[in-house]
Amino acid sequence: MRHAATTLVLAAGLLGASAASAGEPERVQLQPRLEAAADGSRELVIDASIEPGWILYASDFEQPQIGPRAARLTLADKAEPAGPLRSVSSQEGHGRGFAGEYRYTYFSERGQLRLPLAKGSDPVNATLRAQVCFEESGLCELVQKEVVAR
Repeated sequence: MRHAATTLVLAAGLLGASAASAGEPERVQLQPRLEAAADGSRELVIDASIEPGWILYASDFEQPQIGPRAARLTLADKAEPAGPLRSVSSQEGHGRGFAGEYRYTYFSERGQLRLPLAKGSDPVNATLRAQVCFEESGLCELVQKEVVAR
């Protein structure tokens, strides 16, 4: 499998920031929701639909200094996490950059992120920061999306 070239990652910030404002298609569509368990705990669940040919880097890998950017979620208001952000059914990949070899995880076409929440108020507002790459060319874009779940 071909994976994204790490040399394009530094330029991705500029491309990703301008793509949304230029009216280009969004590479990732998010469907957030809150799920409650019988014990009263809750999870923020984010289902992602990814444009064909693109991959979304998942959250469950140690992010290298230069290379793929792992998905991160920042909660707003009074919401607090009760554990780490988890990637459900992500695939594993390996790459090589200036700093050596690294491991990463990603989603292709569909993905799911889950964050356990401390008891608190509804709705939950958050910001997802992630990276998508087009596998064939190695072009990468940064993603920053506001998430609201009720």
